[in-house]
Amino acid sequence: MSGQNWPKRLKGGAIAGVLLLTLIAGGCAMGPDYSRPELELPDRFRAPTAGTMPAAASLAEESWRSLYPDPTLQALIEEALAAAPDLLLAEARMREAAAAAGVVRADLYPNLGLTYSTAPVPRPAGKELASNFSAGASVSWELDLWGRLRRADEASRAELLASEAGRRGVVLSLIADVAGRYYQLVAYRTAYRVAEETAANQRDALQLIRRLAGAGIATDAELRQQEVALAVTEVNLPTLRRQIAATENGLSLLLGRLPGAIPLPEAAQLALPAAIPAGLPSRLLEARPDILAAEQRLIAANARLGVAKAMYFPSLSLTGLFGKVSDQAFEVLTGGGATIASLGVNALQPLFAGKRYVFNEKGALARLDQALLSYRQTVLAALAETATALTDYQESGVALTLQGHRVASARESLRLAEDRYRAGVISFIEVLDAQRQLFAAETDQVTSLLDRRLALSRVYLALGGGWDGDGGL
Repeated sequence: MSGQNWPKRLKGGAIAGVLLLTLIAGGCAMGPDYSRPELELPDRFRAPTAGTMPAAASLAEESWRSLYPDPTLQALIEEALAAAPDLLLAEARMREAAAAAGVVRADLYPNLGLTYSTAPVPRPAGKELASNFSAGASVSWELDLWGRLRRADEASRAELLASEAGRRGVVLSLIADVAGRYYQLVAYRTAYRVAEETAANQRDALQLIRRLAGAGIATDAELRQQEVALAVTEVNLPTLRRQIAATENGLSLLLGRLPGAIPLPEAAQLALPAAIPAGLPSRLLEARPDILAAEQRLIAANARLGVAKAMYFPSLSLTGLFGKVSDQAFEVLTGGGATIASLGVNALQPLFAGKRYVFNEKGALARLDQALLSYRQTVLAALAETATALTDYQESGVALTLQGHRVASARESLRLAEDRYRAGVISFIEVLDAQRQLFAAETDQVTSLLDRRLALSRVYLALGGGWDGDGGL
């Protein structure tokens, strides 16, 4: 087709055909459109009624800064959010997913390029070898008649959103992990201080008993009993130092630091509300990153079923070329030679491929079923985790209150035992028992406070808390 006649012939039918195909291409897409599965969700979480408030508001709507008011902890969380290896890895995966989505989306648009080619010319007898040279611009565009490319784009965008939800999940878990390690470190150091104070009191008591034994008032047995009691207390100190070091190393890893000591000032008091606004269970579908990611994977699997169905139908591509042809290579490169132009459609209708497309569709259906089951399982796991966290928080509050009463009683019991021993009413073994009771009560109180703090963090995390709603922190 010559360059002079090409525009007229194109107007005669090709343009109308291309426009018609383009309109058809935007009109349908194979496979079902996604709709969220219907789930039977309870009206409220299973949890002790005294520990939750059945209201639409949720603790998760609070920012993590308001939940953790301690300035030192806030600084550690901000440091982790800037440099934590797990978060940097999640961000890199999200960038990879964004690039992959861009590659898939590019298939929706025409491909333009420059071509240069040679073709041999048949040589008559007695003639020299010759070639034709052509150069020009080419275009190819697959017409998405059945929505295969659009469904593939839908799947890739869903996977990108799943990756973004995964990053968000890493952020929320990182905040909770840093807070947990911080309060664990505070607890170990508090327990260490309690052990040191108890050991100091026992040393004072040991000095007193030695003086009494020297005066013939106390027995050697009582002296040895106090020495044993002191040794039992002191043996806790190396264990606590080891636990402190391990916690500091774990926290350093979360912060992206080299292992080392983490100086902590006196920890600010963490607000421990008696009742938690848990919100409605249906809110978890929009708040928890794991549920959001599972739903996006379900959307992707649903879209890929459409891709598999579209493989049964013909694929059509619009191709075009405009350029020059000559038997001289230099001439076509400088714009000389005869003009060539073409516009056409390439079509391919699958007929037989060893049931490849049938099995491909069956595989897509199976993956869709898996994604649906995974989504339902994720929702059920989230409900169970939240209910457990709420129960843990409520019961840890009861335990913490009882521990406070226990410590007060143990202190008074030790005071009375020491007074009665000095008065000669009881034996020293009763004083030793009171010492042990107070040390155990104070140690258990530290553990109960840690359990209460960690339970609050678990509730916050289970509800999907830590996100401010606009994609920030």
